[in-house]
Amino acid sequence: MTHALGSRTSGVDGSSEGGRINTINLPGAIVLYGVALIQTLQRKNPKTKLSVAPVQAGGVWCLELSYLGDEPVGVPDQWHGHRVILRKLEPPPSA
Repeated sequence: MTHALGSRTSGVDGSSEGGRINTINLPGAIVLYGVALIQTLQRKNPKTKLSVAPVQAGGVWCLELSYLGDEPVGVPDQWHGHRVILRKLEPPPSA
């Protein structure tokens, strides 16, 4: 008996397919792309706090890159085929 482990097309774990990212859960896959984007941008922007989340804009899944501090340098318009939306976070109020 074969059990599907994350690929609708094959029923294998993906390692024989080059370790593809499971796109059945598209927001989860987008977060993985976002982690790579944050790692790339963090080198150029060490004093900026970055976070990423999957969002839908016009019915299309995009990456929302939020930042606290200076606006990050080198943010691409698209990352691995997904639009990148930049959003500034407001610092928490001081006590």
